[in-house]
Amino acid sequence: MNDDKIKGVLQKVGGRIEEAAGALVGDQGLKIAGQEDQIKGDAREAWGNLKDAGEALIDRARVAKADAELKAARAKEFDREHGLGDERK
Repeated sequence: MNDDKIKGVLQKVGGRIEEAAGALVGDQGLKIAGQEDQIKGDAREAWGNLKDAGEALIDRARVAKADAELKAARAKEFDREHGLGDERK
């Protein structure tokens, strides 16, 4: 979980409290401000989720690249050991 997700969740909680306080005391402005904070918190949390997904995708790409490089090195070594130089291409 990254900072944006945490801050988004906290902003939503604060917004719920603010909205409830506004409803309790009859302050429509406070209630609306709380609703706005909840929406902003949702957006920030979604941004955090998107960042996490992007980082996971980058990690998967790095693993795939390393795997491909290892397989290529093994194939090259196999070709060298079995005298298969350029004949396979």
